[in-house]
Amino acid sequence: MTVSSRSSTNDPKQTCPTCGRKFRMDETEAPPFCRQRCRLIDLGRWLDEEISLPHESEESPKTIDPDSVRD
Repeated sequence: MTVSSRSSTNDPKQTCPTCGRKFRMDETEAPPFCRQRCRLIDLGRWLDEEISLPHESEESPKTIDPDSVRD
C-alpha cells in the first residue's frame, strides 16, 4: 500500500466552515479551515461580532437586587 492510497482511505475530506470547500486535513496549514484566507475571514467575523457564543440572558448573574436580600 502506498502512502497516497493509505491517506485517501484513512483521511476523509473535511468541509471548510467558511467557504464549504472539501479538503484533506493534511493539505492545509490552517485547520480546520482549507486555507489561511478562510481562517482570517472567520477571525474577522468574531472580531466584528457577526458571530458569538450563545447566551441565555442579558442580565449579569453578579447583579443582586438589594430588595431581595433579607437580614
